[in-house]
Amino acid sequence: MIISTRQRPTKDEVEEAQYLAKAWDAVYLERDKKSFRKWLNETRQCIYVVHDKADKLYHPSCEEPFYFHPSMSFLRIKRMMKGEPDPLIETIRGKAGMKVFDATLGFGSDSIVLSYVAGEEGQVIGMEKNPYISRIVQKGLQQWVEDLSAFNQAMRRVKVLTGESYKFLREQADQSFDYVYFDPMFEHTSDRSPHFRAIRPHAHYGRLQENDVKEALRVAKKCVVVKSSYPNQSIEKLGFSFHNRRSRSSFRYGIIEKKGRIT
Repeated sequence: MIISTRQRPTKDEVEEAQYLAKAWDAVYLERDKKSFRKWLNETRQCIYVVHDKADKLYHPSCEEPFYFHPSMSFLRIKRMMKGEPDPLIETIRGKAGMKVFDATLGFGSDSIVLSYVAGEEGQVIGMEKNPYISRIVQKGLQQWVEDLSAFNQAMRRVKVLTGESYKFLREQADQSFDYVYFDPMFEHTSDRSPHFRAIRPHAHYGRLQENDVKEALRVAKKCVVVKSSYPNQSIEKLGFSFHNRRSRSSFRYGIIEKKGRIT
């Protein structure tokens, strides 16, 4: 891993890049006038670029860098503000004040939507295993600005953690969250957007395990939900029932309700 900056970095950007290189046991190199594509071809290493506006992560096998973008969350929140339902919120029956653990943060898009519904009295914690993606998303959630105050506030409220979700869940008390949410990376997907292609080389492709679900059910007060390609027998074998079976959608939400749930 190489840590660098834009061509004419500020002093703060250089200091941040040097700090990250030390923290990640990586190499800090000045960019000078190097082309990223040529640099990637020469080194065959990932390059993390610090920028005061938005950090970027380049991979030798991908044409596009990964950077923070709220994806569909902005449109989803605008639709909800018009009174339209959101499939995820509908599935879990989410409400203001809810406490959610997003075990697979990724882009952070779902966490933003969950944070909007949770509001100031609620809490959304997102866990990302890849430290580089985690850093980029955490920084983006704090810096991205749209012309919609409620959306910006929802982003700022998301708390980002870096590490293993299973380990985090094991450390939590029983029923300490209302909902636990999983969105594992699909091995096969119809999403060909540049932003999605950019995250795939850095993503974790481990399947959801029985132990993950067991701990999630212990920690969740109301339900555990998973976003999955459909059909998916391995997800159903874990106890999930699929909801929102929309014909045009390439994915579904699977849910396990807690017994005796109080809505």
